[in-house]
Amino acid sequence: MFIGHYAIGLSGKQIDKRPSLGTMFMAVQWLDLVWPVLVLAGVEKVSIDPGNTVLTPLNFEYYPWSHSMLMAIAWGALFGLVYYARTKNSRGAWLLLFLVFSHWILDWITHRPDLQWTPFSEARTGLGLWNHKWAEIAIETGLFLIGIFIYIKVTRAKYSSGNWSLWALVIFLLAIHFMNAFGDPPPNVEIVAWMGLSQWLLVAWGYWIDSVRRERRVVSSES
Repeated sequence: MFIGHYAIGLSGKQIDKRPSLGTMFMAVQWLDLVWPVLVLAGVEKVSIDPGNTVLTPLNFEYYPWSHSMLMAIAWGALFGLVYYARTKNSRGAWLLLFLVFSHWILDWITHRPDLQWTPFSEARTGLGLWNHKWAEIAIETGLFLIGIFIYIKVTRAKYSSGNWSLWALVIFLLAIHFMNAFGDPPPNVEIVAWMGLSQWLLVAWGYWIDSVRRERRVVSSES
């Protein structure tokens, strides 16, 4: 799953508007931001295996330090604690912990059984939605559109850039989503890892969007 993770980050604004959209993007993709570093360092392993699942050619051979359930909880707790130490916003800290862990939940739904429960056990899990191409595309696209709707519902543009920066991101993410679904397999693992690291640019994009938008306040009328 790709844009489904960003959908959860966009939706997080309805729960707590104080964390920036960039911070929420960082949280929902934290496991995938750690993962390419570990792949490039040789700690975790992935290979390109067309047909591994219907939707993706990637074979995630070993990635318990970034993507096991136990480590997803640990990364979430660390993320939330760091945020709380900086802001004293307990609600936001709990939200960010959940956003980090939500990545594992969505991966569990989409991946074949390649997700370890802990780094210390070989037992693996995954429901395999990636083997049902059109269902996965429809569900993930729908989830993303709901996330966009929620974000627009709770924020509004301060300047014109608040609108076009958001819609440019929407178009860009949808384009990547469909390229992943229908494009050719990547040429090598190093390219995959560097593409994963490029998501830091999307985190920065999220900070920019949030800086040119503001909370949409509801004006109550007195009878």
